[in-house]
Amino acid sequence: MYFVKSPFFLRWLYPKSIWNMPRHEKKVYLTFDDGPIPEITPFILDILKKYQVKATFFCVGENIKKNPHLFQRILAEGH
Repeated sequence: MYFVKSPFFLRWLYPKSIWNMPRHEKKVYLTFDDGPIPEITPFILDILKKYQVKATFFCVGENIKKNPHLFQRILAEGH
C-alpha cells in the first residue's frame, strides 16, 4: 500500500481531521459519491448486502429528490 503524508497547510487548516490510520489494521472504508443513481445504486446495495458490508454514501440532494426510494433503502440497510 502506498501512503502519502498530507501537506502541512492542510493539517494546520483541519487539525481535528484524521490524517492517517494505524497501518497494522486491515480495514477498508468504502464510499460512494453522487448517488443515488438508479442504474448503479441497487447493484451496489445488493453486493454490500450479500457480503454483509456497510459503506458510506455521499448523496446529492437532487438525486435524492429523483430517487427517494433508493435513498430510503440506503438508510434502511444501515449505511
